[in-house]
Amino acid sequence: MAREQGPMSGFRDMLAEQMIPRQAMLGTIQSVYEGYGFTPLKTPALERRSTLIGKYGEEGDKLMYDFEDNGGRMIALRYDHTVPLARVVAQHGGQLPTPYKRYVVGEVWRGESPQAGRYREFTQFDADTVGTKSPVADAEIVAMMSDSMEALGAESLIRVNNRRILDGVVEMAGAGSLEDGLRMINIIDKVEKIGRSGVRFQIEEKFGGAAADLVDSYLDIEGTSAQKLNQISKLLSGSATAEEGVENLAEVFKLIEAGGFGTDKVVFDQTIARGLDYYTGIVYETTLTGASSLGSVCSGGRFDNLVEAMGGPDTPAVGTSIGVDRLYDGLQQIGQLKEARTPTEVLVTNFEAASTPDYMRVAAGIRKLGLAAEIYYEDVKLGKQIKFADKMKIPFVVIIGPDEQAAGSAIIKTMESGEQLEVPVSELPATIMDLKDK
Repeated sequence: MAREQGPMSGFRDMLAEQMIPRQAMLGTIQSVYEGYGFTPLKTPALERRSTLIGKYGEEGDKLMYDFEDNGGRMIALRYDHTVPLARVVAQHGGQLPTPYKRYVVGEVWRGESPQAGRYREFTQFDADTVGTKSPVADAEIVAMMSDSMEALGAESLIRVNNRRILDGVVEMAGAGSLEDGLRMINIIDKVEKIGRSGVRFQIEEKFGGAAADLVDSYLDIEGTSAQKLNQISKLLSGSATAEEGVENLAEVFKLIEAGGFGTDKVVFDQTIARGLDYYTGIVYETTLTGASSLGSVCSGGRFDNLVEAMGGPDTPAVGTSIGVDRLYDGLQQIGQLKEARTPTEVLVTNFEAASTPDYMRVAAGIRKLGLAAEIYYEDVKLGKQIKFADKMKIPFVVIIGPDEQAAGSAIIKTMESGEQLEVPVSELPATIMDLKDK
């Protein structure tokens, strides 16, 4: 039987033409996060199974990669970055500042069905604020998500809700136990997948007609964000829990509006629930204009009870998570990724082995100005070296043949236009820099 080759389904190799724009994308996001005062953190890929199990709901537990290692320990691959953060805060809380603002980027693993924009191994880029219940922290995360998308050249829409409002729906519907309440919220969260009729059918089947009528009335509410919140406050007027959520969102919208984020960027959407069980307050999802079919590329919310559930003190927290692979696919779909096969900006051609020290000096001088440069290793025909530069999309080629060497000059070939410029070797790096900046 032939041996299977290549990565397993849902896993991928990524070559330079994917990694270079991907790393540039991550660098842009990191700059935005650090601009808001967030600091880096790294956590292990493997955690104790007991650390992760039961934190993501029934579906999450099913998708988790967990196994027994050679030492007989039950372990699991990291499912997200939020639960590991809660463990870190529970373990090192006394050493961390309050509030603690951190970002982390790394792979996570989930055993789900691969499809467009969804893989079994994928990268998440998170930012979280731990140690405050301030609505400023809630608003800041929403603003930072919007700024990240804008910095990447993408238009986005962030839809915001509050789990306290949904908890109020559960209370008014008489869902009963915590488990039943989470089940009702998860059904509402599926409205985009199964439609309003599907939501009503499942609610009515599980909780009865009166509960289904309430959910219908809740989902029927329309208008601006302020109008919706006002109507929801009236609909759920018997629930102090829901009113708490309404008040929080009213303050958040006031703050993000003050920050210059209008209704074209951030809106209230009562259907947003986020399926994970640990959310306790504001929740949000981000879609890219022109790539909305991919679903949310960035989402998150408030999780005030998770650190305590990990054995730490009562510690509020709020955060966001960018699905890096889905965001990459979305930016590619809307034409906002710059293609590249190499970081090299200048290729120094090779005419003869005896002149290699000269080529080394030229390349070193170019690099000192911050430009990436490489030397073609073999002294083959110039045409082959030019073809290599074209294939690798290297913007500039430096040609120093016998005539140029005798004159102490070099030819700079701009690959995009085909134009050539001869300059003294001493002026070569500065001239290339000027050409790059034009």
